[in-house]
Parts: sequence; C-alpha cells; structure tokens
Amino acid sequence: MEWNGLPIVVFGSGGISKETYFIIQEINNYNNFQVFNFLGFVEDDYSKVGNDVIHGYKVITSDREFSGLAEAYPKLGVVIPIGNPKVKSIIYNEIKKISNIVFPNIIHPNVTFDRRSVTLGYGNVITSGANLTCNISIGNFNLVNLNTTVGHDTIIGDFNVFNPLVAISGDIKIKDLCLIGTGAKVLQQLTINQGATIGAGAVVVKDVEEFSTVVGIPAKRIK
Repeated sequence: MEWNGLPIVVFGSGGISKETYFIIQEINNYNNFQVFNFLGFVEDDYSKVGNDVIHGYKVITSDREFSGLAEAYPKLGVVIPIGNPKVKSIIYNEIKKISNIVFPNIIHPNVTFDRRSVTLGYGNVITSGANLTCNISIGNFNLVNLNTTVGHDTIIGDFNVFNPLVAISGDIKIKDLCLIGTGAKVLQQLTINQGATIGAGAVVVKDVEEFSTVVGIPAKRIK
C-alpha cells in the first residue's frame, strides 16, 4: 500500500522507538519522496511531553491525550515498536477504537523476503538486516529486530518480539505474545506457544509450553 505522506507517530521514546524513526527516514530516502510524514513520539509519562528525542523530534503527546492528537488528522499512522509483548498489546487495545488511525508495516528497505509468498498483517516493524525466506505468514504487531532470520513455512502470530540476531528455522509455529531473546535459535518443526519467553542465546530443540521461560543450550524450562 502506498501511503503518500501519511502523518505518523511512534509510541515510546526509547531505543527501539528511535530506531523506528530511523527506519521511517530510510523508507523515505529509498523511495525519494515522503512516504511517511513523521510527527514525533507518544509517551505514557505526561512529564516527558516536549522533550527532545532524536534529531529535533519530540515527545508530542501522552497516551491519555493521544485521541486529541488523532482528531487533528483525517488519517494518522501509528507504530507501536515496544519491546514488551504484553505492553504492546495493551497500547493497541486502548487506541484501536479510534476510527481514523491506521497501522502500517514499517519495513527497512534492505530487508529481504519473497514478496510472492510471505504474507504480513499490519503494525509490524522489521528492522535492518532481517532475512525472511519464503512461504511465511506473519500476523500483526510483531517486532523483528536487527539481523534476525526466519525460515520457510513459518507461521508467526501477533504481538511477538524477536530481539537482534534471532534465528528461526523452517516450519516453525510461533503463537502470540512471545519474547525471543538476542541470539536465540529455534530448530525446525517446533511450536512456541502463547506467552513464552526464550532467553538470550538459548537453543530451542523442543516445543515451548505457553507462558513458560526457557534458557540455555539446549533450552530448558525455568520456574
């Protein structure tokens, strides 16, 4: 979909929100026109409104006053690149009823994937260096961080966070609200059930139960 200068805001003002601003600028530069008109950041802390975040862009409103900002635009794009799956889902559920907001996918121009067989929902952020191969289904509001790889025939649900350098092998099922730590590896034909957390550097060799945390090589559940 072509957005043609869509006004857009980013929730949060921390590191990943700054990197999302960078991706938006890279998209505009790559296309040689303003695909997105970046307005600024939205924070949960009202005291941060007006603070500079990066390159002169500021926190322009708080969560509780966001609807007032949205009313000023016929259509407003929203990105929620929060690194906590549950918080990401809470923000979405608080604002989804605002009729004029949309949730574009924010994909760095150097991301590689088979556009004929990879399907994307909405609200996803895919950062620089990510490599998705083919026949992959990705739901909504997933964060795929730097240099992550996703193999063939993988199905990814909603509100998942993949930290940098994650390696997802082929034919994997990842449900909703999962957090996969930096450098973790998931071997082929496994299922990561809802709400699971995989620790940094873990190597997953069997299915992960819902709302469980696994760490280590091979990954084992901890209480």
